[in-house]
Amino acid sequence: MASRSTRKTPAVTRQRKDSANRDETVAEVSTLVTDGLLKSDKLRELIHQTVTNAIETKLESLIDRLDTQEARLFELEQQLEHKEQEIRYLAGQVQGACGNLAEQKTVLNDLEQYSRRTNVRISGIAETPEEKTDETVRKLLDEKLGITIAEEAIDRSHRVGKPGQDGRGHRAILVKFASTRTKVAVMKARRQLKGTSVVIREDLTAENMKLLNRTRRHEKVKSCWTIDGRIIAMVTDTNGIERKVNIHRDIDHL
Repeated sequence: MASRSTRKTPAVTRQRKDSANRDETVAEVSTLVTDGLLKSDKLRELIHQTVTNAIETKLESLIDRLDTQEARLFELEQQLEHKEQEIRYLAGQVQGACGNLAEQKTVLNDLEQYSRRTNVRISGIAETPEEKTDETVRKLLDEKLGITIAEEAIDRSHRVGKPGQDGRGHRAILVKFASTRTKVAVMKARRQLKGTSVVIREDLTAENMKLLNRTRRHEKVKSCWTIDGRIIAMVTDTNGIERKVNIHRDIDHL
């Protein structure tokens, strides 16, 4: 039984041979067609043209994108240049404004100092309840400096500052004389107070007071004083020679 079931009939064998022959024929025909097409000039030209067109299309797309990017880059460069010009302009404006502001501060300081040209500050006088500072000042000038002035020679006077600024709890007296002549006479005679607790000095602006203190602390300055709000310093140069210097805005030139 088994031997009969595995035996091949002539019809089956013939069908397999026919199928194999057809596959071989198809392969041969396919090879012939492929070889023929590859050898065809028109086909090669068609393939070349197709590939060339595809490449050119892609290149054109890339070129368009590059042109767009270059245009955008140029626009950004123009904007950057414009902004840089604006920054330079604003920087110039700021620098000019700072310069003008410094000049204005200097002018205002000079004007303020000029408004104090008849003022002096007297420290070291004991402060008493219900005192009359005009009388206190007149008495000091008469007894200590030998200068007698009328009541109207003092425009006004009053205590200023915080208690204790002179080290003894007494505030300074700010005096505004009615004339520059009286103020100058007092400033000339103030040397007679040397060795006492009383000090008379000009009424300086805050800026000028800072400059005076800086001048006093300078290593080259032997002594300094003020005349009409101007700071004068006695300076010792590198050769040991002393000279008077008019201090204007700073002490960097000493």
